[in-house]
Amino acid sequence: MSGVSDPQGSSQPVPLGTGPSDTPAPRNVTALLVRLQQERYSGTVSVSGAPGGTIHLRNGLISAIETPGTPSVESALLKSGRIDDEGWASALAAAQDTDGLGAALVGQGLVGETELEVLCTATMYEGAFAMALTRPDGWEVCGPTQTVLGGYPAQPQDVAEETARRLAFVTGRWGSPGELARTRLRPSASAERAAGRLAPRHTALLALANGRRTPRDLAFFLGRGLFAVMVDLIRMDDLKLVQWEGDRRPAGRPSTAPRLPGASAGEGGGPAEAEPRLSAGSLPRRVPGPRPQWAPGVKPGVAPTPPAGATAPEHSGRRHPSGQTDGS
Repeated sequence: MSGVSDPQGSSQPVPLGTGPSDTPAPRNVTALLVRLQQERYSGTVSVSGAPGGTIHLRNGLISAIETPGTPSVESALLKSGRIDDEGWASALAAAQDTDGLGAALVGQGLVGETELEVLCTATMYEGAFAMALTRPDGWEVCGPTQTVLGGYPAQPQDVAEETARRLAFVTGRWGSPGELARTRLRPSASAERAAGRLAPRHTALLALANGRRTPRDLAFFLGRGLFAVMVDLIRMDDLKLVQWEGDRRPAGRPSTAPRLPGASAGEGGGPAEAEPRLSAGSLPRRVPGPRPQWAPGVKPGVAPTPPAGATAPEHSGRRHPSGQTDGS
């Protein structure tokens, strides 16, 4: 693909498919990213739209995604109180080059190396999910720009597959992911009675849900990923702890609450057919798949391990490539 490589690292748009000998323009962002992977391109893809965003590539692999639709690494660190504005500004000043911001944060002791790697990976997948909630208006391919890059970049197809899985999860459990992201909510009458028995992250969501904030708003207030917040709110909706604006809970949404003992179909607030419970002997077994293609510098067959003592969030049993889980 001519007209893509930008050896000078310019941030100006790099035209695609402008000459008669060029290959056809890609049909969507994923196709564009796959093409850039084949070129081992290093730069950015600026996607316009609502929310739009910026996809950072190094050697054709996705190293970071930033979008107004979910907190970035910067927003997550600042909103959570992990670092302050002064510390962030100091790291920016100390960064040696376009890709040196992460090293500056670690070098100044503002955040641990492993902690930053986990955050970068989670934010990358969260960004892809948030950008997928609406159709993009267009894109431009530009040179590298400064951001915090993860040390374990991902192949575009892997990110696309994980994004599709997350969209399917939200759709199956609640309804339209895009509508959920912009629907306002407040605590229900049952929430007060459940006080003291909820996980801290659920309590924090209820404390901020005032009827004027959407799941996207709550994600930014807490410095958490949009998908992670959505999953928590879906679980809380199952427990009848939240109330949606205008009772916008999708009509016909299947209940996931267990039926009351002895209740007939449709009684007791349960579904016509109760959600099956898996016994220890009936748990599905993991089927080995093809080995992933590892990023440069990562040993084949050796997956990155979490830090000693790290705990995973509550989940439904399946671990994502981002290190998060359903129901995190």
